[in-house]
Amino acid sequence: MSNSPLAIQELIDYCIDFLYASPADLKRCALVSRYWTPAAQMHLFKQHVVIGSPGYSYGDSTFLAMARQRCRLLYGVLATSPRLLRFVEELKIHLDTTPPDTLKDFATLEFPSLRRIVVFGNWMPAVEAIIEEFLGRGTLTTISLSGNFSSLSAFTRILARCSASITDVSFCNVRVPTTGILPSVGADSPERRIEIHALDLWWSSGIHEWLNSPHCCFEFSNLKRLRLNENIPLPQWVAFAPSIPRIEYLQFQPQITGVKIDLAPFSQLKTIEALIEFRGDISAALETLSTLTRSNQIETIRFRLTHSSLPDVDSGAAIDKRLTALPIPNLRAVELVYLSSPSTSIAENLPLLNARRLVGVLRTGVAEYN
Repeated sequence: MSNSPLAIQELIDYCIDFLYASPADLKRCALVSRYWTPAAQMHLFKQHVVIGSPGYSYGDSTFLAMARQRCRLLYGVLATSPRLLRFVEELKIHLDTTPPDTLKDFATLEFPSLRRIVVFGNWMPAVEAIIEEFLGRGTLTTISLSGNFSSLSAFTRILARCSASITDVSFCNVRVPTTGILPSVGADSPERRIEIHALDLWWSSGIHEWLNSPHCCFEFSNLKRLRLNENIPLPQWVAFAPSIPRIEYLQFQPQITGVKIDLAPFSQLKTIEALIEFRGDISAALETLSTLTRSNQIETIRFRLTHSSLPDVDSGAAIDKRLTALPIPNLRAVELVYLSSPSTSIAENLPLLNARRLVGVLRTGVAEYN
């Protein structure tokens, strides 16, 4: 083996590891030398593989043609280099820019390390059966679904075929036609249930009644993590009732939920996070926190703030006083995640929470909000 530093594999891997978040640099590294290629390819394919292209505007035939061509090229790369498949841990599938026949070809590939699948777009009958095949893979632990479904029965049929290994489910902008008739799945309950430990519900419609019915294929009794951006009277949900005392993480948005969530039944909460978009939401979030009983287990309170939600100095002091008075004996940290533009000065616009329990302020971009 050459004595050149370019051929010392441990050193190469160590250096390339720093570029994990830069696909452009990783692609360049993969072309430098055969010693550089494996480490660069590992990071390129480990983060996620995107099937199709985001940003498609309906009617833009040129963009659609280019996106579909990229799909076929990507399939060709993976099909002719099967060693790359072992790196893939996440697939992102854009249905509107992926030809059904190419998606079907992707479904024939083995992804031995696949853990997460994210699907966007309009769910047409031609792709539903293919996605069912993806969601049935035994290595999966996390799925995230978005888009428009043709019917509630199509939506539930896909989920009923999910792998039993799935524990984390997200519905973001799911749209299902509301018919008022729940699909029949055998008897009153499905043949098998999938035990879910984490659930996200974001801006979805037409699925709430199903989630709260015996027809739902998910079992929520061991739910540990719940994120809500919905107007849902959660404690009244029969399906969630057994899990509420076990939930350890809860995220909510006061402006959306409208009514104050009663946190008293959440006896095992360790972290609670409030998404604050407008100034009045902070007060609403504190009203929700005021429902906690002294027996709660909360260790961390996190506020995600936008610029329009920052209070002035006087109201900031009042909020600080209310937070300090809350019955949270185990509280270790109050964290602020501030969603800001680069020109915004945190020092000038963040008078909130001067109490000693505030441990830090994280400044981040909008991507962290999603």
